[in-house]
Amino acid sequence: MQILFIILQVLGAVALFIYAMKMVSDNLQAISGDGFQLTLNKLTRNNFTTFVTGTIFTTSIQSSSAASIFFLSFVNAGLINLKKAFSLIIGANIGTTLTLWLIFAGLQFNLLYLALPLLIIAVPFYTSYNRNRRLIGGVMIGFTMIFFALYFLKAFLPDITDIQILQTYLYTDYSWIYARYLLFIIFGLILTLVIHFSSASIAISVLLVDKGLPLELAAMMILGANIGTTFTAQLASFIGNKSTRIVANFHTYFNIASALLFFFIVPYIIPFLQQYISNSSILLISFDTITNAITAIIALIFLNPISEYFNKKHGKVLGAKSKSIERMNFITVPYGNNANLYLNDATKNILRLAAISRRTIQTLGRMITESDDQKFKILKERVLMLENESDEIEEEITTFLMKIYNLDINESKARRINQLMVICHHLESISDIAIKMTMIHNKRRKSNSFITPNLRIHMSKMQQELNLATSFLFQNLSSPNNEIDIEKSREIEHNINRLYKAAEADLIKSIEKDKLGTLSALYYKELIQNYEYIGDHIYKANMALTKD
Repeated sequence: MQILFIILQVLGAVALFIYAMKMVSDNLQAISGDGFQLTLNKLTRNNFTTFVTGTIFTTSIQSSSAASIFFLSFVNAGLINLKKAFSLIIGANIGTTLTLWLIFAGLQFNLLYLALPLLIIAVPFYTSYNRNRRLIGGVMIGFTMIFFALYFLKAFLPDITDIQILQTYLYTDYSWIYARYLLFIIFGLILTLVIHFSSASIAISVLLVDKGLPLELAAMMILGANIGTTFTAQLASFIGNKSTRIVANFHTYFNIASALLFFFIVPYIIPFLQQYISNSSILLISFDTITNAITAIIALIFLNPISEYFNKKHGKVLGAKSKSIERMNFITVPYGNNANLYLNDATKNILRLAAISRRTIQTLGRMITESDDQKFKILKERVLMLENESDEIEEEITTFLMKIYNLDINESKARRINQLMVICHHLESISDIAIKMTMIHNKRRKSNSFITPNLRIHMSKMQQELNLATSFLFQNLSSPNNEIDIEKSREIEHNINRLYKAAEADLIKSIEKDKLGTLSALYYKELIQNYEYIGDHIYKANMALTKD
């Protein structure tokens, strides 16, 4: 019964630590917001500054997993290239070690005594109506919970020296020593997969040393934790493009290479460090810092050839695989509310929807002058096929966006989701109108309804403006918010309205002069009206991009 009580206390302390780390990380990410993304290119001028940026950013949000997802979202959006992404990932590994030094401060200086006084400041901030104050309050409360969790872990973790079986296995049985090392690497890896924070796993290994775990085995746990932290990036890469998968794989290979590099020399490094460092906590965190620093230096020296290798060799393999992947994937990445990857994926698929709208409108233009019945039938079938594809993508994007909305997202991302939903609706409406216009053209042909050359010219001019409008919509969807050309879209919309009025005026004149039959006039009126409706939907889609 007592053993069960100890196990539950330890698991509860671990759960509190995980929640505290998540709370600190999520609130710091929200404070960072999209500002970091906007200034990223200014901070990544060369390999070294990019590396430093990755280090500082990871330290600022207290999670290498969350940082790696941020970096993947930048790659997925095309904001940074592979080489910059690799440098950021390398820097993120160093940033994790700085987080450990903060945790060590809590262990060493018993900051638990500061936790309760800190809550006096944190709670008023956390209950404030001001968003930034709430986020700062959340960070402070998260840190107080980290200190409490460390205190409980230290108090309830059993002393290994009191367990005879473990004492024999860990200290006296030297057979299969490297198998034992491998076992603890796997243990550290699995522990990180479960709790999703390598810094938490390493903190546990540090505490276990105080309870009697040999330093060499704790060091192996650290190597395993560094491998386990790449799992979140691997999971996130499934919703990204080819480049995101390359970066996630680089992260995994880099940390595995680091573990392999130090696997056989740990028995020599630890005794060497013991000559200069007597405190086991400082020694282990120093070991993690040294391993990450050495591998970072090696990687930065050879970063250019590494980037070329991944780009050429690895990229070809992933490119062949990704061609068959067309559907959007929503994977709830554990302990990460970064919606950037999801929003970038949704935006890319809205571009697919816009491309379908553009092809649909171009097909409608060919119907104006097509006289061959067989070719017209092909055009009609193409519009129907594009409309079905548009419906499927629109439903898929809408469902996807609603899932993102259910994440813990900030106001700017919520507004972006609303923008994309509105744009999606307008693009899908274009396909519906195109079906109506196809049916009108079909009825017109069957009834041999005649349209005068002058009226046909008006319709062709409206068609040309719509082709131009869809091109500019596509351009605006592909551009950052500060580069959207809404004035050009407004000009095209005015032109379409002007052409519609001119076409309507000529239609009335043709009817008055008996140049056009009633049925022909009705079909023509419906066609130019629907052209004008399509123009409205394109313009409204453009306007949605400018609404904050």
